[in-house]
Amino acid sequence: MNNFEIFILAIALVFNSWTTYLNAGIVLSKEPLLRKVNYSGVMFFFQFIMAGVGIWAGNKFCSADVRVNMMISLSVFLVFGLKILLSGIWTQADEKAFDFTDNKVVMFTALAEGIMPLFIGTAIGVLSLHPYMHWMVTGIFLLAGILLGLWVANRIGSGAFKLRFGPIGGLLLLAAAIKLILNLTNFGI
Repeated sequence: MNNFEIFILAIALVFNSWTTYLNAGIVLSKEPLLRKVNYSGVMFFFQFIMAGVGIWAGNKFCSADVRVNMMISLSVFLVFGLKILLSGIWTQADEKAFDFTDNKVVMFTALAEGIMPLFIGTAIGVLSLHPYMHWMVTGIFLLAGILLGLWVANRIGSGAFKLRFGPIGGLLLLAAAIKLILNLTNFGI
């Protein structure tokens, strides 16, 4: 797995959680800076750790046969890419609004948003030759996405977020799946 593919997958993870980041930025816009830092830290910690656990597990338990590892990653990318794409299309934008001023809501949201990095991290781990570097790159994109989501929501407000960003993450995961299909069938390099 090359660095460009890791960038694409990290961006897909950010777009998957982008709506949550924006909603949190809107809800926390009137909150003090310490509350925003708390939210960002908890969200980043859970997503970063879950991605790392997935990359580690995928790297430790991968098969010696590269084609088996590619099939595992392909199935993860297809299943979760379609799940993200279809749920992003069918879910209304107002359905995901939570009150992020409560610590329990932040913790459960962080756990729920950490499930996707766990599985995508596993798919990255079975193909990765440099798992720790790929984990750091994923972490950098996740942190940038969280901070950018909070910043954009504070600057623009709630009126500009009628767009759904989840389907973009699903499309990126499906693009990674297509790349794996091409590699498995020897059409791609």
